[in-house]
Amino acid sequence: MDFFAFLYAVGEEGGETAKQGIFERIRASLAHWFIDERGWFKVLLVAAIALIGFLIGKIILSVTRKIINRSKLKGIAGNFLVTILQIVLVFVYLITILRVIGIDTSSFVALFTVGTLAVSLAIQSVISNFASGIILVTNHPFKEGDFVEIAGISGTVEKISLFATKIKTPDNKTVSVPNSSVSGGNIVNYSTEEKRRVDLVFGVGYGSDIDRVKRVIQSVLDEHELVLHDDGYTVRLNEQGASSLNFVCRCWVKSADYWAVYFDLNEAMTKRFAEENIQIPYNKLDVNVITQTDKK
Repeated sequence: MDFFAFLYAVGEEGGETAKQGIFERIRASLAHWFIDERGWFKVLLVAAIALIGFLIGKIILSVTRKIINRSKLKGIAGNFLVTILQIVLVFVYLITILRVIGIDTSSFVALFTVGTLAVSLAIQSVISNFASGIILVTNHPFKEGDFVEIAGISGTVEKISLFATKIKTPDNKTVSVPNSSVSGGNIVNYSTEEKRRVDLVFGVGYGSDIDRVKRVIQSVLDEHELVLHDDGYTVRLNEQGASSLNFVCRCWVKSADYWAVYFDLNEAMTKRFAEENIQIPYNKLDVNVITQTDKK
């Protein structure tokens, strides 16, 4: 007889046997179930399974924490994974004990499955951001302090969390970009390499001496102390534009000096062209006025 069936039987017969002593019958029934029906074995089995399950759960969590501590998933990501594992282990632990006792757990499993599915559908975007956060933490395409361009946003990475990446833009705005957008698009990291190339284009008027223009541009590069002269630079006529000869200017600088050199060269080149009487062209519009006399 199942233990719960025994309790039910006791309750059914309690009213008829009240005069005989309810407590005496409970004691006798318990003794019968415990000894004659080997209830002691089921009690020991449940206790053993509960103890073994508890120890196995502790071991699994301990091993998981050690693996996480040795990997790249420390911090929030590691704690989140441990929490999810704890929930799963507790559910399996309780289901196992209930089955040993004799309770049908199929309804619990079905309810848990449906609930898990409903929750996963409701927080689909959150799960997507979390999975993307795990990828970012594991692969390290950038780190905090790097200057990056992601999802159309350029700035310095302030914080990488499981669900979003915080970026501070050059104009001091903080933008939170969902990790799904970060991992799903192109990531440009300007801080990965120590050196970066500055690309500029300078237009001069038609009729200018090409070799002279090249020498002027090169002299400006030679004079700038932040330009990496040993890496060389390129100064060549790149295009015959609609109203100008366009020269490409490429030089290497340290990544931290990029914007300083970029603006310095633009200013210095404009001043030098003026000193050297090299014409900087601009669009012109010629308007011809036709009078009635001209028509005749």
